[in-house]
Amino acid sequence: MPERSRKGHSKAIGPMNPNLTSTFHRRMLLFAHLGLTLAAGRLMRWVDLAFLAMGSMLPDIIDKPLGLLAFGTAEQGRTFGHTLLFLMVLTALAVYLKNVRIASISAGVLAHLVLDSMWKSPAILFWPLLGNFPPVQDLGILDYFQALLYGLRNPMVWVPETLGLSYLIFFAFESRHIIAARWRDLVATGQDKAAMVRR
Repeated sequence: MPERSRKGHSKAIGPMNPNLTSTFHRRMLLFAHLGLTLAAGRLMRWVDLAFLAMGSMLPDIIDKPLGLLAFGTAEQGRTFGHTLLFLMVLTALAVYLKNVRIASISAGVLAHLVLDSMWKSPAILFWPLLGNFPPVQDLGILDYFQALLYGLRNPMVWVPETLGLSYLIFFAFESRHIIAARWRDLVATGQDKAAMVRR
């Protein structure tokens, strides 16, 4: 646990502190989740790539704020959105409604769980079957981001991040005309015609 001052703020901790970095050394970040999922999505012609991208980030979009609001720490960033139960609910909803968009979100969530190696955290993945979410180290905001950045030194983190970023740049360049056309449709009519065809 980091030593705290009377005002409740954690003191500076050196980047080599193993307690600070142990839970971040293999944690995927934005570019890996988004880029690698979109790359895999190119092999699935049925998916809506916009909603696949949304699903690839949805567990973190849910759990990061929830960790701060419900558990009081940003480090508790893997809870409900990282569970098999959440994935099963989304998948069942997509099948019941026969909705490609929800199915694409579900596929993105699945990719997120795989990239996060959630099978290594069975108490979270199989919640609530194995009890409550495991407790985590309570870090201050600065310590949290310090540890997150320090984790980028690990090749298991920076290599997927680099590959993901490279694909995102390629994807943006390759799809620039399609993206521009979809934005023109949205601005002109308030509807995304390409998405409506896929629905």
